[in-house]
Amino acid sequence: MSPQERKHQNLVAIYQALLQLMTQKPLASISITELCQRAHVSRTYFYRNYANFDQIIGAFQEDYMLHYLRHLPNQSKISLTDLMTHYFELTKQEAATNRLLIENDKYDVLVQTFQTVFILFIKHDRIHYSGSMALFSEPYYVEFFSGAVVNVAVSWLQRGMVEPPAYLGQQISHLARYRYNHQS
Repeated sequence: MSPQERKHQNLVAIYQALLQLMTQKPLASISITELCQRAHVSRTYFYRNYANFDQIIGAFQEDYMLHYLRHLPNQSKISLTDLMTHYFELTKQEAATNRLLIENDKYDVLVQTFQTVFILFIKHDRIHYSGSMALFSEPYYVEFFSGAVVNVAVSWLQRGMVEPPAYLGQQISHLARYRYNHQS
């Protein structure tokens, strides 16, 4: 097993152990020793790679989201609508985990993860957007957009995911265009 594969395997183990423990007790009650024992990793591994539980959650969520998005149809660019639709599909697939994270006050980690992945898509020019891409380089827009998308996802989860992911993808894309076309 390569070092990269081993690192990923350990990340999956410690993340899954953390989720299991979070179903049993509040996050603040989980000790690093208990987490490492459950994950079958050393405390040294934890301290070498993470400063806190949020970093475990963020690292796994980023890896998972990027892995999912890499397996989309191989095209050079993806529309904002399709990207958002895929995000909501992923949110739906991981609904139980996302609810658990939200219940444990990890909303900000979800926003940061979305923002990090979204910035990667912008930097690698992977988003085909019918409006001006300049919108995404405006100060604070990516932060605003990331918070808005994750907030919609949280509300959607809380409402029972009634609407299909494609509808939410269209709505987000529409609202992003509306904001750009109606600037003062």
